[in-house]
Amino acid sequence: MPTSLPHSLRLLGFLLLLTATAHAQTATPAPMPNAVKPQKPDMSLLDGDKIYNYVEQMPVYLDGGQDGLQAFVTSHVAGGATSGPRAYVTFIIDKTGKLRRPALGGTYIESEEAVAPALAEAFRTVGQFRPGRQNGKPVNVMLTMPLVKRVKASK
Repeated sequence: MPTSLPHSLRLLGFLLLLTATAHAQTATPAPMPNAVKPQKPDMSLLDGDKIYNYVEQMPVYLDGGQDGLQAFVTSHVAGGATSGPRAYVTFIIDKTGKLRRPALGGTYIESEEAVAPALAEAFRTVGQFRPGRQNGKPVNVMLTMPLVKRVKASK
């Protein structure tokens, strides 16, 4: 007459079986021959240094701050504000305080050569900025600002 295992031994056997199954499912699979190793996202660089979007001390336009910069852009960038309800200009303030790589729209330009000549000419006389600082050191900072069309108030 067959004897049955005690309940505790059956439970122990079942748990061991589950543990082995769970371990087999979490094991690292063998790499596929044509698989591509995941790449880190491409860090944006300017002259070999990282470009930040936000830093502890943001760049400051030395000829009037934000209002002065908005006035300069409004008077020098033709047609930007009339090209749509949401027109933007994006540029980089490098760690020396120079404006670099201006572009219409919300994305930056990859190289100095890709900047539109008319836009480069518009920003040629922008003046200096106090560079942004991160951990006490000057860094490159990308800024995006809306192009606001000035409307004269009628009386």
